Amino acid sequence: MSEITLPTDFSVRNFNWEIQHLSENDSSSLIQLRHNYKLFLTDYCEDILKIGSSQSIETIDKLNEFVAHPDTRETLLAIDSTSGDPEFLRGVSLDLENGFKRLHVFMPNVKIPEVIWMNSGFNFAVYPRDEFVAVGLEWFLGPEHPILKLLPPDRFPKYQQLRMHPDLMAADAMKGWMLVHFINRGYTGEKCVDDILYWGKVLWLLGKCMPEQFEHVLMDWTPEDLEWAKANERAIWLELQPANVLFETNRTVFHRWLTDGPFTKFGSIPQESPDRLGVWMGLRIVKNFMDQNPETSAEQLFSETDYIPFLKSYRPER
Repeated sequence: MSEITLPTDFSVRNFNWEIQHLSENDSSSLIQLRHNYKLFLTDYCEDILKIGSSQSIETIDKLNEFVAHPDTRETLLAIDSTSGDPEFLRGVSLDLENGFKRLHVFMPNVKIPEVIWMNSGFNFAVYPRDEFVAVGLEWFLGPEHPILKLLPPDRFPKYQQLRMHPDLMAADAMKGWMLVHFINRGYTGEKCVDDILYWGKVLWLLGKCMPEQFEHVLMDWTPEDLEWAKANERAIWLELQPANVLFETNRTVFHRWLTDGPFTKFGSIPQESPDRLGVWMGLRIVKNFMDQNPETSAEQLFSETDYIPFLKSYRPER
């Protein structure tokens, strides 16, 4: 990807390291953090950790208290030996840089975000804004890491822990940023079909930007999950395609197709199914549409609000 040049240098910064080296009661440290991280520092203090205003000198004390807490220290040690290993992060950074370079080819006017490594206190795996995408390194320690056994199972069920794998970090970060960045391009969110197609567009573009990633990785599935979906594609479509399902406007009802869980809880779909089958169906529908309309640009894809051409182009394979 060295032949592709971004308009500005691709930026990756390790906020997780910086807050471990703050001076106590030092207003200059806070001023420097505000200068370096701007909006992210506000989000980190006021939304991610919820420790108070990023403008207050007391923030330095609160950040130091967070870093010094025994639970945080244990998490930081786990990060240093796994997802925060410099060699590993260099590889993830390169994957993201190449992904955003490909995005620049598809959409030259899109401003490329900064990547920020953080410890979110197990609050956010990915925290995206247009300007940056922050990644909670503690969410990618590996599903077998002993520290995950200490997490409350009601907040971190087994299916979620299985997805806390370092191999998912790059794709999850770029996907999270795309979902936020493109939300105002043709997405209305009024009906089930709107959400399904929006997810499908994002995953289609993610696959083009990260062609080295397997489809099951883009979905946060196992290879077996993907095989199940492929083997049952026609049956899934029969559950989804009735008008009262596909055009459902009650988000509580149609969100069952899109939400994380041990399986997709809708109709007669069995418990051995993977979750978020609506997301995968969106990808299948968008892929069919783009295969049949290769002249359609990524910009045009995201601007298209009419769902009829997508549904007309789709044919389940099995």
